[in-house]
Amino acid sequence: MTAATPTANPTEQPLDAALRPIHEGWLENARGHLDPALGPGAEFWTGGAAARYLSDDFLHQFQWELALVDELHAFLAEDAAERLRQEGARLARLRLEFDRIGRRRGTAAEVAVASRAILEQLALWCAEIEASARGIPREALTEEAAAFLLHLERIRN
Repeated sequence: MTAATPTANPTEQPLDAALRPIHEGWLENARGHLDPALGPGAEFWTGGAAARYLSDDFLHQFQWELALVDELHAFLAEDAAERLRQEGARLARLRLEFDRIGRRRGTAAEVAVASRAILEQLALWCAEIEASARGIPREALTEEAAAFLLHLERIRN
């Protein structure tokens, strides 16, 4: 019989380590909903289903991520904080553009391009958030930021 391996206290892990599984799950979920729309011959219903996902589950997590990023500004260099804000705004624009085209017939090629753009931007933004959060101890977060992170962890589970 082997001894149980002690688990690290999650409040002691750096913020980037806490965010990584959240972002991996979000990206996996987004791919599951948007990958079917990547083919130029995807059916109308595929785009509609992806648009519903982007307007519901995706938007819910995106809003919480934006709130957390906003709380992290105090820890970040001004250029890093601005880059995260701009990349988040770009993702918001891509989501709105998808919503505009994803529910219309005859837009499969546009939907495929928009799906790919969202997935690429989401992966970039998540990686930049994690890189910016590197070195920020979780216990240094404000109460509000800690609550946002806890909510994001609960969404993932």
